[in-house]
Amino acid sequence: MKKLLLIVMLCVSFANAQESNEINIIAQKQMETYNDRDIKAYASLFSDDIKVYDFPKKLRYEGKSKLIEYYGEFFKKTPELFSFIEKRIVTDNKIIDQEKVIYEKGGTAKEYVVMYVVENKKITEVYYIKR
Repeated sequence: MKKLLLIVMLCVSFANAQESNEINIIAQKQMETYNDRDIKAYASLFSDDIKVYDFPKKLRYEGKSKLIEYYGEFFKKTPELFSFIEKRIVTDNKIIDQEKVIYEKGGTAKEYVVMYVVENKKITEVYYIKR
């Protein structure tokens, strides 16, 4: 009985670790495609019905077409855009990043805190906690 319980616990731990790793990969791809300003690759990481909020629940926009419209234009206007992660917390299906963004070469980094919710290997919700 103890062996069976141990096997079940190990399987659950392995599954959770795998899911956490997948979420980390999605978060990293999101950052890489953002820095590459590749709107097609960036948008592919989000669900079709993505919801973007100012924390706690003020809706900015909804839907992948709005995301593409917003970030497509933003990427065109910021050719020297670069973002990096200061700190990252991954818990369950949520990623909380403390990010720094530089908009132009030699510019000062602006700090953001953003939470991403991942379901079915896509980012489904984004919350801007600090802007």
